[in-house]
Amino acid sequence: MKYINKIGVMLSAGLMLAAASCTDYSDYNTVPEDGNSPFADKTLWENISQDKQLTKIVSLAEKSNFVKTLNSARFYTLWAPSDDAFSDEEYQDLMSSDSATIVSRFFYQHMAEFNYPISASLDSTTIVTLNMKHHPFTQQSFDGYNYIAGGINLPASNGLIHKIDGMSEFHFNLYENIDHLEGCDQFKEYIQANDEEYLDLNASIVGPLKEGKQTYLDSVMKKRNTVITRVMNANLEDEDSTFCMLIPNDEAWTKAYDTIYPHYNYIPKLDYMDLTKKTAIADQVEPKNFKADKTVQPAENLQDSIAKRYIVEKMVFSQSSPYNQQLFTGVVSDNDTVYSTTKDKTASAQSILDHTVAINEMSNGMTRTIDEYPFTPWDSYNPVIVSRTPAAALGVKNNKAESLTDVNIPLTDLAGRDSLFSKIPDVLKKFIFPQYSRFFSFTAVDSTNLNNSTASPEFDYALRGVRSSTYRIYVVTVPSQVEYPDSKVKPYYLRFWLSYTDANNAIQKTILPVGKAKTYEMTTADGENPGSSPSETPTTSKIWYEGDPGKVNVFDLGEFTFPVCYDEASSDRKNPAYPSLMIAHTKKFTSNKLRDQSEQYMRIEGVYLIPKEYVDSVSDNQ
Repeated sequence: MKYINKIGVMLSAGLMLAAASCTDYSDYNTVPEDGNSPFADKTLWENISQDKQLTKIVSLAEKSNFVKTLNSARFYTLWAPSDDAFSDEEYQDLMSSDSATIVSRFFYQHMAEFNYPISASLDSTTIVTLNMKHHPFTQQSFDGYNYIAGGINLPASNGLIHKIDGMSEFHFNLYENIDHLEGCDQFKEYIQANDEEYLDLNASIVGPLKEGKQTYLDSVMKKRNTVITRVMNANLEDEDSTFCMLIPNDEAWTKAYDTIYPHYNYIPKLDYMDLTKKTAIADQVEPKNFKADKTVQPAENLQDSIAKRYIVEKMVFSQSSPYNQQLFTGVVSDNDTVYSTTKDKTASAQSILDHTVAINEMSNGMTRTIDEYPFTPWDSYNPVIVSRTPAAALGVKNNKAESLTDVNIPLTDLAGRDSLFSKIPDVLKKFIFPQYSRFFSFTAVDSTNLNNSTASPEFDYALRGVRSSTYRIYVVTVPSQVEYPDSKVKPYYLRFWLSYTDANNAIQKTILPVGKAKTYEMTTADGENPGSSPSETPTTSKIWYEGDPGKVNVFDLGEFTFPVCYDEASSDRKNPAYPSLMIAHTKKFTSNKLRDQSEQYMRIEGVYLIPKEYVDSVSDNQ
C-alpha cells in the first residue's frame, strides 16, 4: 500500500495521521486551451482507446460496459493509470470481477465530475471521486501516485485526462466493510440482521402521480442500519468524517457475550415495592409490600438483545475528538480516556491498543480488530448505581417529616477540615467528590420538622438501574458539623432494610448485612445497647450500625447479589421497576435527654451500589 486515502501516510506500525480537508465543486466545465492537441474534439473513450499506454483501461471499460459513460456528454476528469501501473495480478483480479465491481472500484475510483486541470497555481486539495472517496490532488500526484511525463491536461470533448504511475487502491467505508469481514462473523451477522433498505428520495428521479401516489422514473434504493445509527450513534458511510471502529473477532465476541449475558437475567413478570405508594412505618418494623405488576418484554430475547447491544455500542470513535488521537497514532497519552460516538468516556485507550490484532484502512477511517472486549464492566454493561434523593422521608406514628432540604456546602468552606472525611474509602472518593464539583452535597430533613419532636425520620431510596449482579452497598451519612461546626457531636444509630425481587417474582425483605457481622467493616451490634460487642451469629432483626460521631460515615453494608435484572426490564419506560433501600433509626427520641444522646436529624449524602469487580480492582491497585 503506497498511500492512504484521506487519512494520510501509513506508518510502519500500521497507524494513521490526520485527514485532509474536502474540496468543493467550483471548477469550470471547460477543457484547457491547447491549440496543438489533435484530440480535443474526441471523447474520453475515443482518446483512451487510441492510447497505447492505456490498453488495460480500454479492456476494463469494454468488459464493464463503461464505454457509454466515457462517450457521454457529461464532463469528467479521468486519472488514468498506465498499463505499467497495473501488476498482472491486479489486472486479472479486476477483469475477473463483475461489471458493477469494476465500475465502482476502478472507474469511479479514478474519475470526478468537472474539470481539474494541473497548473503552477494549483494548491494541494482533496478530490471527491464518483464513488464519493476522497483523494489528495497536488501539482505532482493524485492519491500519492505521480503523473507520467507528458501525460497531464490531455483534453477531450467531454473531459480531461491525467496519466498516473499507479492504481489508486479502493477502500470500503466502514459500513461497506462490515459485509466483507472475515473471522468476525458474529459481529457481522448481528449488524447485518439490522440492515434495512429505503428509497433515497434525493437520488431518485420523480415521475408522475398515479392514483394519488408518487411514482419514480428511477428509484434508487439504499441501505441503512438501525444498530449503527441508534446504538453506535455513528454515520459509518460518511466519507467526510474519520472514525476508528473496533471490531471484535469471534473469540472476543463469544467471551464478551458470555460475560455480559448473566447480568441481564430477566423474568417474565416483575413485581416490586413501589415507594410512591408507601405509608408511614410503625416503630421499626419491616416495611409493607406494595406490588406493582411490571410486564417485561420476552425475557430471553431481551437478555440476548441487550448483551449484544453492550458489546457494540462503544465501538466507534471520531477523530475529531482530541481524546481519540491516541487510537489513530497508537501512542497512549497520560490520559487513557477515549470518547465514543455514544458520548461515553472510558479509560480504555491502552486496553484497546493491547488487544488490537489487526489494523485495516478504510476510506473514512480505520478498523482495529480486537481479540478481547476492551472496556471494564463499570464503564459499560455494569455501572456504579448511585441514588442521592430519597423517594420519601417518613416519621413513626404518623409524625411526618416529609420536607427535605438539599444542602450544598462549598468545598472552600471545608478547607482544612480533612478529619471530617477521614472515613471515606478510596473506592468512593471520586463519586463523593467529582473532579469538577465545587460543592459537597447531601439531603437532610428540614430541621423545622423535627425541633422538639419525637419523630424518627426514615429515608427510602429507589435503586434504579440495578442488574442481576453482585454489588457492595454503601450508605454515606453526614454529621451536623459539616454544616454547623460548633454543634454537639452525636452518633447515628441506624438499621437498613433492602427490598428486592427473587427469581420467582416474590418480593423479599432483608436487613443488611446478610451473614455474620464480623465479615463487614463497619461496626454492627446485636441488640439495642450501644456498648454490646458484635455477635458471631447475630439475630438479623436486631442488627444496627453505630456511626463514628462527628465524621462523614460510610456504612459498608457488605456484598449483595440481586437475582434479577431491573434495568430496562419494565415495558413502562416512564415508571421503571427497582429494588429499594430503607434507612431508619434504632433509637427513640421521646425526651430531650434521648435526643441529646444520638443524632435525630437524617443527613444522607447518597447510597452507592458498587459492582464487585470495581471494588476488587480498587483493592488490587492499593
